[in-house]
Amino acid sequence: MIKSKKFTVILFLLVSAFYSNAQINTDRMLAIGRNALYFEDYVLAIQYFNKIIRVKPYLAEPYYFRSIAKYSLDDYKGAEEDIKKALEINPYLVNAYNLYGIIKQKEGDAEEAVKIYSKGLEIEPDNINLLINRGNSKMYLKKYNEAIEDYNTALKYSPNIVSALVNRGMARVNEGDTIGAINDFSKVIKLNPYLPDGFANRGILYYQQNEFEKALADYNKVIELEPDEPSFYMNRGVIRYQLDDLKGTLADFDKVIELDPKNAMAYANRGILRAQVGDYNRAIEDFSRVLALDPTDLLTLYNRGLLYNQIGEYDKAIADFDIVAENYPDFAPVYYARAMAKQKLNDLKGFTEDYNTAMKLEADKRNQSDKKALASNNGTKDKDSGEEDGKKHPKATRKKSDKDIRNYDKIAVLDDFGQEEVEEEVPATIRGKIQNRNIIIDLEPVFGLSFYSADSLMIRNVYFEPEVEKFNNKKLFPVKLKITNREAEAEGYKALAYFNQIKAFSDAIDNNKCGYECHFIRGVLYSLVMNYNNAIMDYDAVLKQKPDDILTLFNRAYVRYKMVEVIRAMEEEMSVPNPVNLKGTSSSISVKGTVGTVAPKKKKEEQILDYQYILDDLNKVIELDETFEFAWYNRGIVKAILKDYEGAVEDFSKAIEINPDFAEAYFNRGLTELYLQQEDKGIEDLSKSGELGLIKAYNVIKRYMERKKREKGSR
Repeated sequence: MIKSKKFTVILFLLVSAFYSNAQINTDRMLAIGRNALYFEDYVLAIQYFNKIIRVKPYLAEPYYFRSIAKYSLDDYKGAEEDIKKALEINPYLVNAYNLYGIIKQKEGDAEEAVKIYSKGLEIEPDNINLLINRGNSKMYLKKYNEAIEDYNTALKYSPNIVSALVNRGMARVNEGDTIGAINDFSKVIKLNPYLPDGFANRGILYYQQNEFEKALADYNKVIELEPDEPSFYMNRGVIRYQLDDLKGTLADFDKVIELDPKNAMAYANRGILRAQVGDYNRAIEDFSRVLALDPTDLLTLYNRGLLYNQIGEYDKAIADFDIVAENYPDFAPVYYARAMAKQKLNDLKGFTEDYNTAMKLEADKRNQSDKKALASNNGTKDKDSGEEDGKKHPKATRKKSDKDIRNYDKIAVLDDFGQEEVEEEVPATIRGKIQNRNIIIDLEPVFGLSFYSADSLMIRNVYFEPEVEKFNNKKLFPVKLKITNREAEAEGYKALAYFNQIKAFSDAIDNNKCGYECHFIRGVLYSLVMNYNNAIMDYDAVLKQKPDDILTLFNRAYVRYKMVEVIRAMEEEMSVPNPVNLKGTSSSISVKGTVGTVAPKKKKEEQILDYQYILDDLNKVIELDETFEFAWYNRGIVKAILKDYEGAVEDFSKAIEINPDFAEAYFNRGLTELYLQQEDKGIEDLSKSGELGLIKAYNVIKRYMERKKREKGSR
């Protein structure tokens, strides 16, 4: 009896120690995840929080921190799901309300954001972040007085908080309280003279009040504090332009281009200035760069046409004017300019038609102006520049978003003098905002069996397949067989090693030293060196002896797929591509395999037949083992190539049902759903694939949401 009690106590202590250790590990993982967040290793942080959530899904903090990581990767839908879960577990997590409101604001739902911030303020009325962010959302809703009240409350609790002063200053600008705004920005400068925000915002106000010397002084300070921001040089260039400092203006536009070589606005502005000083050839170079970056910029196209006229390139001028006239048929100057070019080319008929069209348009315009003048107060003549009552008028400029062809000769100013977001150039790493990396977006590749897989930047879950483990347990090859969609390329010493291994197994087969397994192994090795015909012959040899061998059927389909892809790639190089883009998405997003081409060597029917052989093998695998998720996944890709998108979604869904952590299946299903215009489902799946470690999903989400935002704005 005593021994029994002693055993119970020891068992209790062991269990207690186990749970204590588990708690320590959870805390440690949470700390490591938060540390990764701090150093902007967002994808790595997500992996740590995933592990905690799997073990302890009842904790709010891992969901909260994972939401921060997803938000940092612009995955707002995924972040929202996590933050809602965190608040469901712990509705008193005040910081979660703050993040939730920010997410809704980013999604453009400012009304909902205000409600969320207000709910958080019910719990903690003096929370500075909630007050400032609620003010920001009210600013977005143009409720400037209410926003100012929130900033005032925040400043009551913390009088020297810079962000509240900056935002209140901006709200006061919108309310027309220029003096109050300048006071706020000046206080920001006094509190933190090393922060560019106060100088930049005050400089904008001085510019708008035509106080150009003061504006220049502020922007000189801004650039001293932050010398690598292109928009600051753009703004200072515009200020210098108003001060007739042509050399300084050109130097600032040069600097913008140095920092941001794809800045079309800087090239356009520099081209206008070069044209004004008679540097026509270099101005044409600038305008051509603009049009390479943005072929829809018709103001720049018209400017280039005028300069082609100046240097005697009349055919090129007419080509530019044709496009402008087609888009602006009521713009008389383009007809005059084209008439002059046609006259120089002795096209008298064309000259007469264009000249008469221009004359008629001018007459119609004069008639309309006369009618307006009679209805108005007779006549004060406006001046764009010059002196009047001793006061210098600013030179005319236009906003960047202004597409009025009549303003073709005005330099552009950033809308509201605001800062534009610059896309980062990120090296090959998973650290930082990986959603800003420029990558090609296709379906994730098919899976196959290989002894050698390529390294990956992100270590995700290792996929387990019982049939593969059975093969590895036989220990027929020194390297374990893996299921991968990143097979190592055969190059250099690797290729030599592969060929030596092929020779060794060929000798064993020739000498009857091993059975069908040697054919399978050699088939895998042949695939590595792209000898697909021999690989298929080896798989055929296996299937003669074992017609139902799942691994062989699966890999024969894999090799056949690779063979078709190689042939298709060769055909595309010899033909004219016609890419089919995902509907409603960025033009860079396409479903691989839906490219239509003119195939000179192989008919479309023959290609479909090749894919049918692949489907036959995959169907057989699924018939033999319905839980083999990679067969469903590969079949989904083939169906997508054959444009059976609904069927592809069904197969990817089945793969996910078998393996809920199948990142590539979520990614491919998400892309296919976007193609089918099932936006919510597509974004949700892409978010899940990113959560599981497929980092390029965040790039797709960012591009897609930016495209939707642009479409919404244009509507």
